[in-house]
Amino acid sequence: MLRRALGVVIAVLPALGILLLVMLVPAPNSRAAAALTPTARVGAAVKPSSASGTARARATPAPAVSASSKPAPAKPGTAMPLGDIPGWHQVFTEDFETAVPVGSFPGTVYASRWGVYPDGRHDTSGHGTYYPSRVLSVSHGVLNMYLHTEIINGAAVHMVSAPVAHLPALEGQPYGRYSVRFRADPVAGYKTAWLLWPDSGLWPAEGEIDFPEGNLNGSIYAFMHYANPAGGQAAFRTGATYAGWHIATIDWQPGKVTFVLDGQLVGVSTTQVPANPMNYVLQTETQLSGGSPSNAAAGNVQVDWVVVYSRA
Repeated sequence: MLRRALGVVIAVLPALGILLLVMLVPAPNSRAAAALTPTARVGAAVKPSSASGTARARATPAPAVSASSKPAPAKPGTAMPLGDIPGWHQVFTEDFETAVPVGSFPGTVYASRWGVYPDGRHDTSGHGTYYPSRVLSVSHGVLNMYLHTEIINGAAVHMVSAPVAHLPALEGQPYGRYSVRFRADPVAGYKTAWLLWPDSGLWPAEGEIDFPEGNLNGSIYAFMHYANPAGGQAAFRTGATYAGWHIATIDWQPGKVTFVLDGQLVGVSTTQVPANPMNYVLQTETQLSGGSPSNAAAGNVQVDWVVVYSRA
């Protein structure tokens, strides 16, 4: 949720305990000085790579996976759903069953199903740098993103990552249902903006859908960016934090986007809903306001499983 709003309409839905904000935006390059956590814009001109890339700068050694960066086992009792469901055909599943060390994701094990933003690319705020080779690993059936800072050529580099799901066509799809089970440490200065981003890269004309989004030490939000060259969006606050395990679902259909967290409705948007193919990115990055993270800030974002459906 970038951009300065001309007007704000606030509605409280008592039955659902949801705060809905609809913001109209005059231009895509303006920024909001808003209380809500801003949404990220992906640099779509650079296509995600299936390899993690090679850093050109000489870096200090990546930390070994230790007690501080080792993911906890996934909470039992919420297995990855398998098979079609009414109205939807399952086209992608990932349970992270094969362990790989830091520096080996996607590698040969996961390359057919995942890509990443390559090493050295700056994130949306410009304060972070995508470094999958020093951030991503899989163990205990969980994809782990170890967010932290390293010193490279005398400069602090705040390391983040953005895995990209390869759907059957290795691109996105028009409409779909996306569910992910996740948790995160409350690491100050970092956020998620897990999103559907237009394959064309035409933003804001073709819209954007984000869920879960928010600073890791704050609340989880959902955003539906209008498919409109002038911008605009609907925003929904869940009130939930990242500390516990959650299942977030985006249900994107013609003319309607529905957000669900842990089986509870978060919000529905029917205004200028995107209609063109989009790709699914677990974009994890530095916060958009408040400056750079502390060099001492470090912790984990963890993904238990991901499933994607197309319309039946």
